[in-house]
This record gives sequence, structure tokens and C-alpha cells, in this order.
Amino acid sequence: MSDEQSVRIFTISTCFHCRTLKKMLEDHGIAFVSTDVDLMPKNERESFIAAIEKYNEKKTFPVVFIGNKAIVGFQEKLIKKELGIE
Repeated sequence: MSDEQSVRIFTISTCFHCRTLKKMLEDHGIAFVSTDVDLMPKNERESFIAAIEKYNEKKTFPVVFIGNKAIVGFQEKLIKKELGIE
């Protein structure tokens, strides 16, 4: 993974797949920035969801940004491939 491929994840605090994603990234030593969308103030949450709707029409989580690429859902194989940790 190159330096320009920062990893940013948006999750729901009670989501099993979101927790599994965080653990997988930690287990592989991948640095990431995480935001629990359900814990954001309401106005920020609504603005965020509107902003990512083009990537995530169904408003499901987690949403993973690897560099400029968005992956919706815990698509483990695809995420690992993008990160070079297959």
C-alpha cells in the first residue's frame, strides 16, 4: 500500500461487520482513521450520509475508502486485495 492510499472507514458502533473490519485492519498492521457515524451529532451525520450517497445508495456500513476508492460493506477479499494483504 502506498502512502497516498490512506485508509478511512465509516462504521456503526454496534455493527458486527464494522468491528470485524477494524480487527482485520489492526491484525494486519494497517493504519486507519475510523468514524462511528451513529455517534456523530445529528446534523453532521445527516450531511455525511448525503455526501456519501453516491457511493452508498442503500446507506449500509461499513464504508471503506482506500485512497480514492470506496468499498461499501465488509468485502474482505476486495479490501485485502486493494491493501495488498491477500
